[in-house]
Amino acid sequence: MMLRTQHVPIGFFRQSNNPMKTEMNKFRKLFNFDATKALFVGVERECFLTDMQGSIVPIASEVLNSMMTVYGNFWSGTPEYAWPHEYTYELSACQLECRVGPCDLRLLKKELLRCEKELIKKEESLKFTRLFSEVGPADMPLDVYPDPSGRYQEIVETMPREVLLAACRVIGTHVHIGMPDHETALKVYNTVIKKSDWLCSRGNGSFGERLDIYRIVSPDCDPQPYTDWNQFYHIALAKGFNKDPRKCWTLIRISKHGTIEFRMFGATVSLERIVGWAKLCHTLCAEAMA
Repeated sequence: MMLRTQHVPIGFFRQSNNPMKTEMNKFRKLFNFDATKALFVGVERECFLTDMQGSIVPIASEVLNSMMTVYGNFWSGTPEYAWPHEYTYELSACQLECRVGPCDLRLLKKELLRCEKELIKKEESLKFTRLFSEVGPADMPLDVYPDPSGRYQEIVETMPREVLLAACRVIGTHVHIGMPDHETALKVYNTVIKKSDWLCSRGNGSFGERLDIYRIVSPDCDPQPYTDWNQFYHIALAKGFNKDPRKCWTLIRISKHGTIEFRMFGATVSLERIVGWAKLCHTLCAEAMA
């Protein structure tokens, strides 16, 4: 009787037994690209939280908890509570982040306005205000948000006080531009980082002070090119973000959300200015993809 054998591709065993290749593939899978959202825009907008006298205060937990909504399966009898995904915390308990997108660039201002209106309601009911100064005072509170995952506690465990102060003092606006796949993202990243210094100048609202302070937290924040994903992985391995891309602190980065993330822009009360920054980033990425 003839036995049927299953065809095994050449090199299968060699690839399967290569630990470095396996880890490299795990690294690539950390980045969630979505071709249907290519060139969509997302914005993360940070602010300080202040009392009615204008003093920065660590009330992020109170503000977020006031937004709690019931989620989950009521039929199971175990409803879950969470706040809307548009709002989240930062390392400092004195900061709040508003997130919009991914959306078409033409809808960005509408989404920013919707988020802004909700926060204005919370300001009125909880009696607090928001501050969009790029740099907080040197004597501001250093309370760390009680991150339930423990990530922030781990970060600050061995962090020198001057570095923690620097991390708490700076806020900004991050712009995300969606990428369809790994190779396109790498190509676009290598192109747009050439404009990093120019973008820094366009997003500067503190005479360079914000980025000077940010460099205390991340001295090597200037983005560098990668020849391919293999080199990107080895750099991630050397710098300790191979298991968590969020630990890459460069001013432009390929983010885990499947985007090119621009992190050099300062905080601003102006929605028009944010839309302008998003248009700059969108144009640069679209041209690099062409």
